Amino acid sequence: MKDIERDANGKVLFAIEKLKETTTKAKEKRDKKNWNEISLPFSLADGLHNLTRDELNAIRRRLEIKNASSLKKAELILLLQEKIPVLIEKSYLSFDKDRFNLIMKIGKQGGYITAPTLDDFQIEFFRSQGLLFSGTLEGNKVVVMPEEIVEQSANLVTNVSILSIVQRNTNWIKLTQGLLYYYGSLSMTELVKLLENYLKEPLNVSEYLSVIDAAAIYYREIRIDQYGFSNARVFDPEKVKQEQQKRMGVAFYPFSKEQLLTAGEPGYVERNESYKQFVNFITQNYTISRNEADGIVEECLYAAQIGENSSDILQFLQSRLELNDFHTIQDCMVMVVNLMNNTRKWLLKGHTASELSALEKNELQPLKTVKNKRVGRNDPCPCGSMKKYKKCCGK
Repeated sequence: MKDIERDANGKVLFAIEKLKETTTKAKEKRDKKNWNEISLPFSLADGLHNLTRDELNAIRRRLEIKNASSLKKAELILLLQEKIPVLIEKSYLSFDKDRFNLIMKIGKQGGYITAPTLDDFQIEFFRSQGLLFSGTLEGNKVVVMPEEIVEQSANLVTNVSILSIVQRNTNWIKLTQGLLYYYGSLSMTELVKLLENYLKEPLNVSEYLSVIDAAAIYYREIRIDQYGFSNARVFDPEKVKQEQQKRMGVAFYPFSKEQLLTAGEPGYVERNESYKQFVNFITQNYTISRNEADGIVEECLYAAQIGENSSDILQFLQSRLELNDFHTIQDCMVMVVNLMNNTRKWLLKGHTASELSALEKNELQPLKTVKNKRVGRNDPCPCGSMKKYKKCCGK
């Protein structure tokens, strides 16, 4: 039996090592592609030559350039060199302020920025549209804009139509991300209805979906599947929807537009009073930095948000902190329960457990009883019908 266990453990360890090796090689390959040496001036041809034919075709399809699927790589590059600057406004129709302002900033700084604070997938997003490319210039990592794009982008700063669309897109994206941060998962119908309520106008669904699809790729805050739209941290949208449907009599919590716009910022975490108390508890009782404590509580928050129970959260804490005695475990559990009761949960349609408990208690309050006194036959009926007692309950 022990030999079998050792063999099984050995296979698992081998699989883990192979996975690490594969991940490392993939990262090395990605880094080589992202940060190869480049020089200035940088043209569209320079950027496009480093892409595969499939990547070039993806740009072509995104720009809806037809009758070119059979072109060879060299022919595709020539076609895209011609079309990308002409169709540049089409690319910006799905942008929000963050992406648009980044493009404008790079254009103003001569076509490149050093030490870009972009994730690999965000660099890939811009590269997949032929707008920005990455590389190493004089030993520094840079993101560079082809000179043909710099010339065309300069005119967009004063384009009122584009600026208006960018503002609209920003509101769409932040409201959507905010709604999903608090509600977890929403069907298309639910999402459109909620958005129109906050926007105070009908939603152009076709344009909206184009904007949200691009935002989902760039920010990775939204997941779109057969269940509708979900926060990226929702791993079981079907469960979320089922639990929400069990509470048909409970309305989605009425957040203000400002609350949703705030929660729609990428990486947002609602650090309420119970959250802060938990962080303070950890820093006061353990030799740990505030950032590390915040990271631990953030994971507890997400566990509470999705509906995990207190014992599961405590088990997670035991893997991160030393909970050696009953007193420490008890104090820690107080923090966990406090956080759970005051966290806005996906399964509860954005309500906290405390809010729903108070709501249900209020709904179950006993009706006021009529005092046991004699009612005359000609007196108003105590049921409130405004009829005489003899013609109502006194019949």
